[in-house]
Order: sequence, then C-alpha cells, then structure tokens
Amino acid sequence: MILELDIGNTRGKWRLLNERQVRSRGSFKTADLRAGYLPEGWDLLDPRRVRVVNVAGPQVAETLIGHVQELFSLEVEFSQVLLECAGVACGYENHRLLGADRWLAMLAAYDRERQAALIVDCGSAVTLDLVDNNGRHLGGYIVPGIGLMQRSLYLDTHAAKSAQDITLTESLGAGRSTDEAINRGLLLMVLGAIDRALDELRGYCEGEPLLWLTGGDAPLLSALYQREHHLVPELVMDGLALSNP
Repeated sequence: MILELDIGNTRGKWRLLNERQVRSRGSFKTADLRAGYLPEGWDLLDPRRVRVVNVAGPQVAETLIGHVQELFSLEVEFSQVLLECAGVACGYENHRLLGADRWLAMLAAYDRERQAALIVDCGSAVTLDLVDNNGRHLGGYIVPGIGLMQRSLYLDTHAAKSAQDITLTESLGAGRSTDEAINRGLLLMVLGAIDRALDELRGYCEGEPLLWLTGGDAPLLSALYQREHHLVPELVMDGLALSNP
C-alpha cells in the first residue's frame, strides 16, 4: 500500500492506495501539519511507501519526515521537477523553480490524453500551464486564487467592507448588490483567464486543446464553465506515480 500526499500552502490531501485503488482518503490544514498535528486516522494506516508533493516549504517537509519515520519507519519520497518525465518536457528556463504540484498535474494530464492541454489548478493561487501536442511545456500563468482575491477586496476596499455576506455564488449574472458584484466578478476574472490561456495555446497546436481542472475551487468553476473540460480533483496526486514510480 502507498500513502500519497499533496501538501499545498493552505490545505493538503492524502489518500491510501492498494493496487492503484483508493482505500481511504482525507484532508487537513497545512498549518496543523506544520504545528506537528497529523491527519486523523493515520495511526491506523500501514503503508509500504510514502509519496509526497510539497509546496508548503521545508518546515512542513521536516515535520512530515519525522512523523513518517516514527509512525511507519519509512522514508518520504518527495517529488521533484525534472527536465523531462513521462513524455513532458519542462518549459521553465530553470526547471527547479517550477512548482512540483504544477509539474505533477501536467504529467498526469498528458499521460491520460497525449495531446495539447491547458492544466488549471484552482487553489490558493490559480495556475494555468500550457502543454502542446508533443508534451512540450510552453510555460504558464499564475494569478491569485478566488479566496485570496475575495479576502483582499474585503480587507482593502470600503465597498467590500459594507457587504454583509461574502460568499461565492454559482451565477455569472451581473451582481445587483456589492457582495454579488464582487463574487461574480472574481469568478468572471478566473474564467476569463482560462479562455485567454486557451487562445494562447491554440496558436501552438492544431485542433482544440483539452482543458483540465483540478484544485479546491475546481468544482465551482467546472459548474460554471460551459465548454467541454475534464474535472479531476486529485490530478496532482495522480502524477506522483509518474514522477516516483
């Protein structure tokens, strides 16, 4: 059995695989892991390997290493970005500066369908990465995540402070109150970024590129996005088997 973790800046996910089938899964706050608190139920697990993608920094990594050694007597296999892996060639000038979560999402998406694709990870930040038909990473874009933009408006603008209920909605109709205008505007911005990135990718490939959505806010965007796309919540963890076979 293999324990896999995707540790983001704010939240993390884990799952236990047995013969590539998910036996159990869960989530946790990264701050809790940083403070030394393990996800509930880990004391009942008995993995033979631990594969991890971590973008939350070295303190989280060191904490995890200690707990995994104590609980399971295992080494942690951290994913790293390579110049090329599983048919995908990194497009960064310095591949070590690319986020490992973005890299794994690209590997998993291209492994599923070997054609041009835009891979969008909707978390604390929204990342958009372009891959052509030959698996060449063309680069990407990073914009603030929906929650981050929402909090920024709430804290830093007088109009947003007057709103009583800052909650995301599932409509893109023009807002008729301040909170509606903010929340629908944020969604419109992210969906517009997706459309613009797809336009950019079309210039590098023949045919229509695929669109993959993953990350915490992906289901919300998926419900609003009217063009064909693939919603895969655990796309990043799917890439761990390709990076750390």
